[in-house]
Amino acid sequence: MAAVVLGTPELLRTISMYQSGIYEDLRPYFKRAYFRGYYARDKTKASLHIAIARNKSKVVERLYLCKPCMFTREAMDLAASFGHIDVVKVLHRLGCACSTSAIDSAAQCGALGVVEFLHVNRTEGCTVFALNSALREGHDELVEYLFKNRTEGCSPETVDHVAWNGQLKYVELLHEKGVVGFSTRTMDFAAGAGHLNIVQFLHEHRREGCSVDAMNDAARRGWQSVVEYLHNNRFEGCTTDAMDDAAANGHLGIVEFLHKNRSEGCTSDAMDLACRNGHLKVVQFLNENRHEGCTAAALIDAIKHGHTEIVKYLHQHCQSLYNWTQAIDVATHRGRHEMLTFLISPLPSTISPNPAS
Repeated sequence: MAAVVLGTPELLRTISMYQSGIYEDLRPYFKRAYFRGYYARDKTKASLHIAIARNKSKVVERLYLCKPCMFTREAMDLAASFGHIDVVKVLHRLGCACSTSAIDSAAQCGALGVVEFLHVNRTEGCTVFALNSALREGHDELVEYLFKNRTEGCSPETVDHVAWNGQLKYVELLHEKGVVGFSTRTMDFAAGAGHLNIVQFLHEHRREGCSVDAMNDAARRGWQSVVEYLHNNRFEGCTTDAMDDAAANGHLGIVEFLHKNRSEGCTSDAMDLACRNGHLKVVQFLNENRHEGCTAAALIDAIKHGHTEIVKYLHQHCQSLYNWTQAIDVATHRGRHEMLTFLISPLPSTISPNPAS
């Protein structure tokens, strides 16, 4: 009888299905714990998770015959996160469960087919993370599907995220859908990221407005068109941080605009930071057009950072009181020999130093 069984491949295969053990061709899956940078979180399920990562739906089916205990809801969640629709279908047919992470992660990777299948065939649903991530990643079809077929919506902070990312079509969509989350931060974020079109849309269609952070951040990052629009259309204004930070980052055009059109002014930080960061034209403009001046740190920082032309300009034109002995010491210590040639020369007679603050 044994000889007959061993000589009949079909019969032998059927009997083997009811025996414990592992198919010979599946043994490699039980010898590895990773696949192309993916590491199984649970080593006892590594073989299954590697097969899922490889998108091997037939291998997954055969593994179920060998080790059904490995098939937890993590399996379908993982398959969904990779967007492997065939594996998801196999796991569903085998009776595996999943969690809300399945649709959530499928939405994040843009797997519309997986999201559709899970929505139609499963009851676990999803969370706001699904729409949040679809919006953030720019998956247009998924965004449309989730809005049409799911009720979880998105979280309020998503509004600010799409504004920061410059996704005008999503800002318009969230506005149209009446999503909760629009606030002054929305325009602040859009302005800080330089998205003038979103700032314009929010100004024309929303009532939340913005805060002084909008112009401050736009000025700091060099978005002059945004600064000008806010000045011409909004009333929130800015603070001295706007010119200070614009000067620090070398945005001369914005410094000039704020000086000419705004009344907030700046502080001595504007010239100090412009000197530290090597923005000579900004330093010249501030010294010639503003009254805030700078502190002793301006010269010392310019020396430390090797800004020779600024050191020379401060030595010749700035009327703040400097400790020239300290300046020479710093230049000597830093090996700024080209600076020493003029630092050791007498101050111009036209300079009348102000008392140190």
